[in-house]
Amino acid sequence: MKKVFLLFAILFLLSGCISGEKHQYSGSSDNWSMDYEVVVANSGSQQVRGSITYTGADPSPKMIDYSMGTILRSQSATGIPVTDGVVSLDRDGCLNCGTIQEYTPIQVEIIWDGQTETFTLKEE
Repeated sequence: MKKVFLLFAILFLLSGCISGEKHQYSGSSDNWSMDYEVVVANSGSQQVRGSITYTGADPSPKMIDYSMGTILRSQSATGIPVTDGVVSLDRDGCLNCGTIQEYTPIQVEIIWDGQTETFTLKEE
């Protein structure tokens, strides 16, 4: 009986994570392009994935700092390695965090080798 109850509880919890909203964003500047995906589950959790790609003419930098955000939510990181011109932004999910609302533009700033570029990600 305990196993059946545990199985039911697990299925109930997972069902809240399955269906939800998916938001795809993209944007670019002179030297960078970015794709970003946010999957918001019915349970209030979200998963984010994305990549920042160097598109400039010079050799790609070895590291960058970046920040991105909306009015309600922001994130930043420093010393992020660039591998073959790409930075991977795969992140764990969070529960009850400030989720991105539909069609909200996301401001991005990338700093590398003494240079700075900003651009906006828009929902596709």
